[in-house]
Amino acid sequence: MRKLWIAAGALLALALGTNAARATETQWWLSGAASDYTRAESNGAIVRADGVIVPGPAARSWADDSLKVAWSIAVLADGSVAIAGDHGRVDRWTAKDGIRPWVRLGAGQVFALARSGDGLLAGTGPNGLVYRITGKGDTALVAKTGERYVWALADGGHGAVWAATGTRGRLMRIEGGAARIAFDSAESNLLCLAPDGAGGVFAGGDSKGRVYHTSAGGTTTTVYDAAEDEIRSIARDADGALWALALSASASVDEGDDDERPAPAHAAPASGKAVLYRIVPDSAAVPFWTAPQPLAYAVLAQAKGGVLVATGNRGGLFAVERMGIAAQWLAPPQGQVTALTLGADGAVWAGTANPAALWKLGPQTSTDGELRSQVLDAKRFAHFGHVRWRGVGELAIATRSGNCEPADSTWSAWLPVEGAGGPVRSPAARYLQWKVQLRSAGARLDDIGIAWREQNLAPRVDEIGIAPQGLNFRDGEIAARSDAVTQQLPSGQKVEYSISLPTAKAIRELPLWARGMRTLTWRAGDPNGDALRYRIELRNDDGGDWVEIGKDLEATLYTWTTNTIPDGRYRLRVTASDALANAIGEERTGSAVSESFTVDNTPPVVTRLDARGATLSGEAEDATSPIWRLEASVDDGDWRTVAPEGGLADALRVRFSFTLPGLKPGEHVAAVRAVDVAGNAATSAIHLTVPAAH
Repeated sequence: MRKLWIAAGALLALALGTNAARATETQWWLSGAASDYTRAESNGAIVRADGVIVPGPAARSWADDSLKVAWSIAVLADGSVAIAGDHGRVDRWTAKDGIRPWVRLGAGQVFALARSGDGLLAGTGPNGLVYRITGKGDTALVAKTGERYVWALADGGHGAVWAATGTRGRLMRIEGGAARIAFDSAESNLLCLAPDGAGGVFAGGDSKGRVYHTSAGGTTTTVYDAAEDEIRSIARDADGALWALALSASASVDEGDDDERPAPAHAAPASGKAVLYRIVPDSAAVPFWTAPQPLAYAVLAQAKGGVLVATGNRGGLFAVERMGIAAQWLAPPQGQVTALTLGADGAVWAGTANPAALWKLGPQTSTDGELRSQVLDAKRFAHFGHVRWRGVGELAIATRSGNCEPADSTWSAWLPVEGAGGPVRSPAARYLQWKVQLRSAGARLDDIGIAWREQNLAPRVDEIGIAPQGLNFRDGEIAARSDAVTQQLPSGQKVEYSISLPTAKAIRELPLWARGMRTLTWRAGDPNGDALRYRIELRNDDGGDWVEIGKDLEATLYTWTTNTIPDGRYRLRVTASDALANAIGEERTGSAVSESFTVDNTPPVVTRLDARGATLSGEAEDATSPIWRLEASVDDGDWRTVAPEGGLADALRVRFSFTLPGLKPGEHVAAVRAVDVAGNAATSAIHLTVPAAH
């Protein structure tokens, strides 16, 4: 059972999720389960299945700058290591010189290597050739398979060689410089081989997900038909059991002619899983372990028992200890671990891609193993507190921080943590990473937690808008609607109004209850995600003190009446506060000021109205707002629009003259109404006489 130093109550709060806590409260970054290290980097340190970190095989790596990917690796008789890759290259590592270019074959990719005497056999694509490389680096063509890809090679005994090929899924037997088809499978590609120790070979394919056995005499049987689509790698252990690495999504094969195209059989599936099977031929097959990632590349049976599995696209090397149980041996910075092999001294060699590198693990146990955690993203600027960890032996914990990911030269240096409970010395930042160094054989890190807390940042207010006076209201009790907001004014009046600001349109006379009402809307946000409350203040555009007209508001819109203030130009200030979500003294505010707007509650005046028969003329004016609409009515009839002189109603003073059509001779009552842009209206009436026609 996983042990934690944190109190049960705090653990329960964490289990309920971070949404239950305020953003700026102290939080804990806890690591103590194997799943907490799936994105960590480690070498010389093992993450056990129970999440405990202990020393592992001593690890050392060499970058291969001339290759993009290490498709296959093989240890030569002299202890050097060959690395097969792209551009037809085979590089070579030696203890003296590290990795150096070695040979170049006439091919796009070198996918397969197999030990042969003091040299190697190499399989290529897309030309499907097999070469021999001597220990001195001399090359000779062994055979043309007639296939596009040679994915794997294996010793067939008595000078014969087995070749797994694609894209027709054929097993070839090469003898005396000639290649013949030993088995024509239903697979698109045969990807992997494992000798059976008696001259025969086991093979795995990429579309049926089957394991086949072809005997030295040429008889082929299906050993196991997996539920997954692809058998990526096979290994046979000292007990004769097979270990088959199966993937639930197979890669498609491209028939193009691009010699530098990445190998189709090594493309990453979009989804699925990687399962390790243990198969005892003619007896039983069981799913033994499921990888934590959907893509795996290679399986290797160890001489002392156990099996290793190489994964991607987060590179890792796992030692499968028991059914369902594995320890993470290596988590390199490279993207994928693509190839595995054993050295004569028991060391494990691993090749990687993105970028290409060669790793040696063991055979000694590390005394300077290291694990670097995944990066904590606090999302915002954060302060870091104390580090609590449990462990034994000689351990060293350090942290670093920065404001970009991945870490680069702008991050702080690694700074040590003094003791189990010492403070983080790294400066406040958005990102934090810790590492542990295991400096003794008995060192062990059980779990670790780091306290952190966001720095409270001020909220932001912007996009303030003020609707034209009195628009989008209706009187009365309000029914529930998703597109409207209700509010009770200080006078007791209940109103409902639209959230969106209206577009400009003709304004008619407002009802009495709506005159003077204005609606303010704004947008606001808090970098810490805190709940906000708002205060609204008003000030004359000429200056003076801000006067509060609304406080402790939750919604981001507000209606108020301007009937109690003089006509003129004003501005509004909206202030947001995060006080309810933060400790006393740490609250922050942010505010914004609106554009200037006009308050006009005084109606216009019809200063002159004359009648001559059916023709009316006159003037209307307003002290503050332009006259926006003129209307006329006869004998209490419908109101009709009147065009002022010049055709536009857009000035403080307008003149008008028009003839009322269709009036019968006799007495009539006519009215003219002027409406300003604030919705204020004034009406004037006059008696007129239409003479009888002669």
